[in-house]
Amino acid sequence: MKLWHKVFLCTFLLFEVLFNGASFYLIEHNFNRNLKAEIDRGLTERRAIASQMQSDWSYVLSLSNNLGVKTDDSIQLIRNNSQKYIRTFDNDRVFLEISDSAQIEVFNNFNRRINGKRPELDAPSSDRPVYILRDIGKQTYLFVTGKLMLGGTGFTMSYIRDISGVYSDKSAQFRLFFQINIIITFILGVGLYWVIRYLTRSIRSLTQSAQTVARGLYSQRVRVHSDDEIGILAQNFNRMADAVEEKVIELEVTAMQRQKFIDVLTHELRTPLTSIIGYADLLRTTKYNEEVFFKAMNYIYSEGRRLESLSFKLMDLILIGNEMPKLKQQDIMPLCLDVEEALQPRLERLKLTLVLSIEPYRLFTEKDLFMLLCTNLLDNAIKASRDGGRIYLRGYLVDHHYYAIEVEDEGIGIPEQDVPKVFEPFFMVDKARTRSQHGAGLGLAICSEIVKLHEGRIEITSREEVGTQVKILFPHI
Repeated sequence: MKLWHKVFLCTFLLFEVLFNGASFYLIEHNFNRNLKAEIDRGLTERRAIASQMQSDWSYVLSLSNNLGVKTDDSIQLIRNNSQKYIRTFDNDRVFLEISDSAQIEVFNNFNRRINGKRPELDAPSSDRPVYILRDIGKQTYLFVTGKLMLGGTGFTMSYIRDISGVYSDKSAQFRLFFQINIIITFILGVGLYWVIRYLTRSIRSLTQSAQTVARGLYSQRVRVHSDDEIGILAQNFNRMADAVEEKVIELEVTAMQRQKFIDVLTHELRTPLTSIIGYADLLRTTKYNEEVFFKAMNYIYSEGRRLESLSFKLMDLILIGNEMPKLKQQDIMPLCLDVEEALQPRLERLKLTLVLSIEPYRLFTEKDLFMLLCTNLLDNAIKASRDGGRIYLRGYLVDHHYYAIEVEDEGIGIPEQDVPKVFEPFFMVDKARTRSQHGAGLGLAICSEIVKLHEGRIEITSREEVGTQVKILFPHI
């Protein structure tokens, strides 16, 4: 069952239960009030009739004494005046039933037959009349019974009142309620149906979008119709879809780069191995010739060095990607001097000059990673430089937000269209020149990973035949 169906049914049923319960309570409450009012009225009118009879009897006795006449005919008084007493009230609905102490009927204008026992006639008290409700046919009557004393004679007087109107009103109210309930139920059902469908349109849209995303269409987004909880859910879904799409694109790019890396690595391994096997086979199958022998051995040595360099670079790249180094504050100047000292023999052999300009600074770094970073940058600068050229290694603060390490050469430069590609593994601007210098095209890729570990950024500017400048910006802490 769909959510909007559940909301519709729960709301509809809750309203029906509350509305019906409240209506039944009100009808019953009104009925009980009306019934109590009729009972109180019956008790009051019965007491008034009894008082009037007693007053009239006292008047008759007083008049008889004044005239010197004795009388005790209270029965005649009751028979002559009871109808008059009834007319004082609702003549059509009020009846009297009076009997003497021997239960002999004295007066009775109630012509309906009463079946069964009459417990109200069993020893009623004059001070506390009793009442009972009795159904006779389709009518309901109130019987109020009590003692009536006229002089020394006791009677039992029952005041009878037709209260069928109270029950008729109750039935009429129930009929009206059911009619109103049918109309309200129909209007409520139709209204709830459209209101809930309208309010849950965002959920339906969200469901459709989720199904679309599940099929792999990550560009699908939900239209936000409101600012309520459902609207907030739709906004969060769109943010999630953005993150998923971004991650999927990132994974696709990573997969493509990984495949490209494998393809290039395979090619880089196959080329020197093919040459080594070819020259080794040449040496194995031909007669000794010093010139051929020297050339083959030199080529085997050169390709072996390139494979060695490739393996070391790959190992550095793997270790950097798998381990999170422990960074601590290091003085930059001694590290740069160590790098200069390590590269000095090679610089002297190629007649290159390394110019250091380092502002003192304590940088959060890992010593070996920092030296590897500087070594790779300077190694690329050496490979790109001409004999007798200059290479600059600088370190300085930038706007008190970053500390920059800058390597600049006066070499062959990089074509403008190749600058964005230099951080890709195995990318070489000049493959012949790089391979002749035992390069593998991994140096800047390693530098990029080291910079990421330091949460810094790397910038390259280059002009062909002018030189290249590589700037590393470390966060200033």
